Formats: sequence, C-alpha cells, structure tokens
Amino acid sequence: MNCRERLISALNHKESDRIPLDLGGTIVTSITRNAYISLKKYLGLEVEDVKIFDYVQQLPYIDEKLLERLAVDVRMVATNYIVTEKQEIYEEDNYYYFYDMWGSKLRMPKKNGHYFDWVYFPIKDISIDELKKYKWPEPYGKEYILKLKQIAKNLYDNTDYALIGTAISGGGIFEQPARIMGMEPFLISLASYKKFADEVMEKITELYIENSIRYLEEIGDMIQVFVYWNDLSTQTGPMISPEIYRKLIKPKDKKLIEAIKSKTDAKIFYHCCGAVKDFIPDLIDIGVDILNPVQVSAKGMDTAELKKEFGKYITFWGGGCDTQHVLPYGTPGKIKSEVKRRIDDLAPGGGFIFSAVHNIQDGVPPENIMAMLEALEEYGRY
Repeated sequence: MNCRERLISALNHKESDRIPLDLGGTIVTSITRNAYISLKKYLGLEVEDVKIFDYVQQLPYIDEKLLERLAVDVRMVATNYIVTEKQEIYEEDNYYYFYDMWGSKLRMPKKNGHYFDWVYFPIKDISIDELKKYKWPEPYGKEYILKLKQIAKNLYDNTDYALIGTAISGGGIFEQPARIMGMEPFLISLASYKKFADEVMEKITELYIENSIRYLEEIGDMIQVFVYWNDLSTQTGPMISPEIYRKLIKPKDKKLIEAIKSKTDAKIFYHCCGAVKDFIPDLIDIGVDILNPVQVSAKGMDTAELKKEFGKYITFWGGGCDTQHVLPYGTPGKIKSEVKRRIDDLAPGGGFIFSAVHNIQDGVPPENIMAMLEALEEYGRY
C-alpha cells in the first residue's frame, strides 16, 4: 500500500498496513525552525539555508530528504499563510517586524524570539463606518494559483504521497477578526454589537470562499485533504458560548465548507485547539471530516472517550503525543508509553492519522522526537 492509498484508507475509517504519518503537511502539524535544525543535525543530515514558510510560527520549508528519512506520508500544496509571496522583514529597535496582507503589524524579539505576535490592528473602532474604510486583502491572483498547480501536478503524477492543500489566507472566521481589530474589541462586538461582528465575519467568509474556489478549480482534483483552522476554545473550555458559535459562526463555517466541497472530493480538516469536545457534534453537522490537533492535555479531551463517542463520524488527526508536556520534558521511555496509549485509543478501525499535538516546538530534544517516531514504528502497524 502506498502513501496516498494509506491515507485515503484511514480517512475512510479502514485499517491499512500502518497508521499514516504527517509532519509538515500543514502549518499546525509541523516543526519550528530551531527544532528542525537540531533534528537534522542529530540525524547527520546537511542543514541547508533554512527558508521560512510560516513567519508567524517560524515554520520552515521542510527538506525532502528529512521527510523521506522519516517516512512521512503527506506533502503540502498550500497558499502561503497570511504573508505575501516575497515577505519583507524589517528591524525596529530590539524587534523584527512585518505587515501581513490584512494590514496588521506583527513583531518578534530579536533575542530569544520564538514567534511573531500581532501588535497593531488596522480597524480601530467598533463601527460600520470604520469597517467601510478598511482595505480588504485582494483575492489570490491566477498566476500564483497556477504556480501551486504545477507543484501539485508534479507531486500527484510523479509521487504516491497524499496531498494536503488550503487556500485560507488568515485565521479562521472566528479568529481573523481579532487579528485585524484586537481580541478584546472583537469579543465585545460579539456580545454587544452583533451586526458589526456579523459583517466582519461575513466579509472574511466571502474572501475565503473566493480564494478557495480559485484554488480548487485548478488543484481540487489532486488533493486528498483541505485544511481550515478556527480555534474556538481555551484549554479549559470554550472561548465563546456554544450558543454564540451556533448563531453567528457555525452558519459561516458551514457555507465555507459547502463551497469547498462543491469543488473537490478532499476531506475537510478542521483545526481547533483546546477543549473542543462540546463543538464536535456541530463540526460533524457542518461536514467536517477531520479534527485536529486533538489536544490531549485540555479538559474533556480523553482520547479513549473521544474515539468511543465520535470515532465513527470523524477522523482524528493528531493526538499522537502531547507536545505541551510530554514531548519536550519526558524521557524517551515516557514518550513511547504516551504514544502507545494514544495509538491504542485512536487507531482501532482506522480514522487516525499520526502527528504530535500541534507543531513540535523549539527546545524539544531531537532524541525525544525520534523516540516518538520510533514508537509509531513499533506500535503503529495493524
């Protein structure tokens, strides 16, 4: 069974020869720059001039030699997250900074900086007049999409990897408003100025639908998975009430997913960190096929219970090893025990793709990363 067949089998809730592995297939299942460099050195691989794909999280383009060495089943064919194709990075005192395609300013400390954070927001007031003045990003151009099509076609025709794509150009429909106006003002608008919040999210939905259709009309028949991210929860519970989600956000999520599914047979991958259990029935209802990252350290995210309750209806992508506590700080033995537990819970009957819980972070020892992957090799065969 080849990589593409293996992933399709898992997505169809069937057991194949082994559990598929994802590393670097999305911007939420990858590895940060410094951890990537450490891992390559540990494996004796040449460390090339590392280029960054996702500036915000400092995620690199991953070298094909490493992906082959680790037997990764997937490859990414995605539009560049938030930034332009040739992103300019500037210096300001003790920081690096850039402006994203939405007009927001992001900044990272020069010393010991791990991520870029949003520090300036172009929408200043909760008012329809302010919204009318805001300059929305332009949809992706034809030339850019055709470049991605060539990448997809080469991978689809000349390899057996499963292909993962996306055309989402910012945070999710709930997330992105906070990135152009600030989290506190947006949450206030959701509670007290619903017309404004609804209009902001509707404009974002329209842009995402247009970008997704442009992308999928060229690439939709070559990808197996389409990625969308929309964090709704903290580690202890929902960030907003399920009622607000169902009234204001769920219909827009549904409209986006329906538009995507009208142009591709790819499965919908929905990334939502934290204690997301209360939202899973809603996600299944709107056509979500895959849940990521399965944050096992969050409240209510017991993998055995999740599999029992929802395993027939949704694929779990992630949850393979707790990236918050176990992977960075555990011994190799503890890591292997963690991986075995998650495989035992999530793998039976298919419907499970292995990756760590979210991106592998800076400071994670390469020995621990390899212990995780060795455990997958040992316990991940059907």
